[in-house]
Amino acid sequence: MQDKDAENSENMANSDLQEGDETPTEEVLAAWGMASSAWLEADAVASDLGGVAHPVIAVAGQRYVVRRQPPDLTENDTRFRHAFMRHLRANDLPVPGLLARPDGHTYAIVAGGIYELQGWLDGSRYVTGAAGDGDRLEAAATTLGMLHQVSADFAWQPHTWPPERSQAAITSAYIELIRQRGEAGDLPQTLANGLVRVAEGCAARLDMAIDALEETPSPPELHVHGDYQAHNLAFGPASVSAIYDFDTAHWARRIDEVAYSLLYFAGVRWDETPTVTPPLVDDGLDVLRLHRFLSAYGREAPPAEGEARLLADALTLAFPIIFANGVAEDLIFPADFAGEPDEEEALSRLHWADTFWLWLDRYRDTLAQAWETA
Repeated sequence: MQDKDAENSENMANSDLQEGDETPTEEVLAAWGMASSAWLEADAVASDLGGVAHPVIAVAGQRYVVRRQPPDLTENDTRFRHAFMRHLRANDLPVPGLLARPDGHTYAIVAGGIYELQGWLDGSRYVTGAAGDGDRLEAAATTLGMLHQVSADFAWQPHTWPPERSQAAITSAYIELIRQRGEAGDLPQTLANGLVRVAEGCAARLDMAIDALEETPSPPELHVHGDYQAHNLAFGPASVSAIYDFDTAHWARRIDEVAYSLLYFAGVRWDETPTVTPPLVDDGLDVLRLHRFLSAYGREAPPAEGEARLLADALTLAFPIIFANGVAEDLIFPADFAGEPDEEEALSRLHWADTFWLWLDRYRDTLAQAWETA
């Protein structure tokens, strides 16, 4: 999981191209043996915050996204990711198909980048408060449970990340990032003080959470999606119709992904045209939503012995990441936003972060029971 640089391992959907990059569509499609007369550019998928769009082409009545892999990933990462996606798709998960080249490969190296043609799956975005959003939340949790169960049968050497990209290391990096933004000197003092306070609150609990999660026996590990949240899913009326962006898939504790996804679905609000994702409630998570999420997930993927009791510790590691990339994104990454933040509104988000730990202490047992009793 990540920040806006290469060390951030959880980019939002389609944020893999930098400003100024252009997809060499014709050259990429030539690697699939397609003449210019064989395809039409039908649309484009815009990346986050006004970034470069990915072309959507139509070939023989089918649509594909011409997609470049993030440049910090390797060809070996591509081979693993494509095999993982094929495995999930073969087991009825709503994962896009990959169009094979004439030689059987599902990617090509063009102009120094690794490209793929990813099948288009229809669906709509998750919007908090929209009709049926509770059913969609349950569908997201159910699908995550199915993904983890199917992943357990994936025959592949563990695709691990180096120590500097471990969950603990990434969380530590985010805490330091939050602290640095508070000390940068370009924010109103109340907001700057609030960010430093948030960083200190996260740091005070970090070592205890790391130790709990690393005790023997440790929670189950398997290959996870790596960024399972609303922005990377598409929905039908009451089901997940597509799971996108497997760029951060890797071998990890599944409880870390459960906590990360739970925070995004029960902790923050997704608007029709999201910028930041503000808190859903005044403190902590929405309790009804967390019950629906963990019950739906648990029906598909019950906890291992003792695993549910560690969910609060996994939330402790996920919290700084979601805070920086969602709740306070405009404060942490101001260059991505126009204008100055509304100080009063931002203070309410910082207050939520201040009270999160009191909420977590109070609901630690509730979190475990919601998963255990599913």
